[in-house]
Amino acid sequence: MRLFPVPMDLTEEEKVIGGVLSLRQVVYLFGGGVAAVLSVSFLRLLHVPWAIAFPVGILWFIAGGVLSFAAAAGMGADEYLFRWFSWRFRRRRYDWGDEL
Repeated sequence: MRLFPVPMDLTEEEKVIGGVLSLRQVVYLFGGGVAAVLSVSFLRLLHVPWAIAFPVGILWFIAGGVLSFAAAAGMGADEYLFRWFSWRFRRRRYDWGDEL
């Protein structure tokens, strides 16, 4: 019979990186950092001044931090945004009764 490792706490994500960050959080932080560096580099290639390019990069990094650490309505911000977009852009059926 095979034995599989089961996490001790099943109510939240397993903290893989140093016991502090989950893999999802690391991916969002890394993605925000990469997006920040790429956006600043691209804007500097277009000769946009540092006064504009640097705050744009900071916004990308903040977005990664919000997606990895913020919570809304008892769930992570990434799951909340996914559910909100799914609700917002779903197909709707309007039943007007016998009028049509």
